[in-house]
Amino acid sequence: MKVNHVLLRNFRNYKTCDLKTGNSVNILYGNNAQGKTNILEGIYYGAFGISHRTSKEEELLKLEEEGFLVKVNFENNSGEQEIYVKRISGKRTQKEIKYNSNPIKPKEHYGIFNVVMFSPEDLQIVKGDPALRRRFLDMDISQTNKIYYSLLLKYNKIVKQRNRFLKDSIERNSFDKIQLDTWDNEFSKVAARIISIRINVLEKISEVAVGIYHNIAKNKENLAIYYEQKLNNSKIQFPKNKSIKEWEEFYLQLLLERRQIDRYRATTGIGPHRDDLVFMIDEKVAKAFGSQGQQRTAVLSVKLAELEYLKQEVGEYPILLLDDVMSELDVNRREQILGFIDGRVQTFITVNDKSLIPKRECNSYFYIENGQVKEG
Repeated sequence: MKVNHVLLRNFRNYKTCDLKTGNSVNILYGNNAQGKTNILEGIYYGAFGISHRTSKEEELLKLEEEGFLVKVNFENNSGEQEIYVKRISGKRTQKEIKYNSNPIKPKEHYGIFNVVMFSPEDLQIVKGDPALRRRFLDMDISQTNKIYYSLLLKYNKIVKQRNRFLKDSIERNSFDKIQLDTWDNEFSKVAARIISIRINVLEKISEVAVGIYHNIAKNKENLAIYYEQKLNNSKIQFPKNKSIKEWEEFYLQLLLERRQIDRYRATTGIGPHRDDLVFMIDEKVAKAFGSQGQQRTAVLSVKLAELEYLKQEVGEYPILLLDDVMSELDVNRREQILGFIDGRVQTFITVNDKSLIPKRECNSYFYIENGQVKEG
């Protein structure tokens, strides 16, 4: 997969950004707060219809403008493609998504244009809340599995409705056991499929990430990644995958065991929405005991492993976005990363100092200053 052209209008600090990209490694350099990251954010927005930095889309809009546009022209194994996302603010916010000039729905957006991004915010995958790690895994899977994305939407709806039923039962001071049995059955069917897919994918990503980390760390440290299930009174790390039927029975039993607790708290206390990923470095929890460098390398290893997973699933590498990564790594680690992507993955890298990236024939340089792009 390769990006040929990025067009941003009224996006962040850009009135217009019209960027024709290079074939391999594209280096965006310049001082801070000039708009380097905004270009990467625009590419990411073209892939997912969301920002990697904020959940408030109005923050993406250039001041005093009413709407913004992101258009990305790219090539994949099927030929030339175009993804177009337009957002108009005002009394009624409207969002328009087109793929090759054909309108599509947000749920159809995932997986058309595949991107992997590593930014300073991604350290929270190790350091932050479990929701961030679940989001990382869910977004990764959703790029290659539209059924999984639909399952997530359905699952979140079921959890929300089950919780509302539990809350209403308290307010009415009455309880319909048959109705709760119905919700539990629906919950178990969808949860079973989600966790089975999650464990299968994480095993594939983890296997590659462990090797990448080992190489970057010069064979001096070892990474391990576990899927952690929060159960009624315990946790299980990387449970053995079961058949869908076995997972359904597993969840039905758990829900039955904690029924009184869920009724009292008016919430669903187990399930994929409560699970977590655990990163271990030399058998110590990276979140608590890992250094900043170790945590950064762990996340980077997972992101690079994500490239290989997507390649395996869709038959071509996605686009790699590296935002302000190189300045935080030593020379050896920078060389390891560049060696890994060299000639295989089209990459966009932001740096303050372009000398951090060794000169190669495949490099293209773009100087960014005050929302203006100059090639060279």
